[in-house]
Amino acid sequence: MSRRSIMDYDGEKDNSERWLLTYSDMITLLLALFIIMYGMSSVDTQKVKEMSQGLEQALNHGGSKGLEQSGTILPEDNLENVYKGLQTYIKERNLEQTIDLSSTGTSITIRMRDAMLFKPDTAILQAESKPVIEEIAKSLESIYGDIHHITITGNTADLGNRDAYNEADSWQLSVNRAVTVLNYMTSMGLQAEKMSIEGNSHYNPISTNDTEEGRAKNRRVEITITGRAN
Repeated sequence: MSRRSIMDYDGEKDNSERWLLTYSDMITLLLALFIIMYGMSSVDTQKVKEMSQGLEQALNHGGSKGLEQSGTILPEDNLENVYKGLQTYIKERNLEQTIDLSSTGTSITIRMRDAMLFKPDTAILQAESKPVIEEIAKSLESIYGDIHHITITGNTADLGNRDAYNEADSWQLSVNRAVTVLNYMTSMGLQAEKMSIEGNSHYNPISTNDTEEGRAKNRRVEITITGRAN
């Protein structure tokens, strides 16, 4: 065979084997794709596992035996301690007629009548109300890391006069009173980043507005503390 024919044969051989290179590249790419997909599925499986463990812990909080044995203190326990401490404070000072407490286990609501808090028709704190707010702030500061949020809400009574001036005045007074309580609590050291205010005017009554006793209950400031999610 001549040199020319040999070279032609080698060229034809090289051309005929080029598909092997393409096939090899495709297999490599598919392998890389499978590895990436497997890695993604592994991450998702881990996430599902973590979510499952978190849900199991949340469902076990009712009995909480495992958590108690491990020495974990739940935020709800700390909120309950604050609730009981404030109950004792209110009872010892005969404040049951002006302050009302309620607890859901994950939140506490402190309801204070405005007659105890403010001078009539103003957002100026009464001197006797300041020690009460200070006690609340001190109690919350001790568990601040376990608190998710504190909402301070002002409420007024409905006197039946719904003209524009009185409506605006009622809204403004409810907001101003909430701001006054917030400012005093932050002056005691609480960080404002977890706090907000609301003003409901007379649109969230808890009693009738047809009697003075009912209106006195509706004039109030509420402090609602919610615990940190686990």
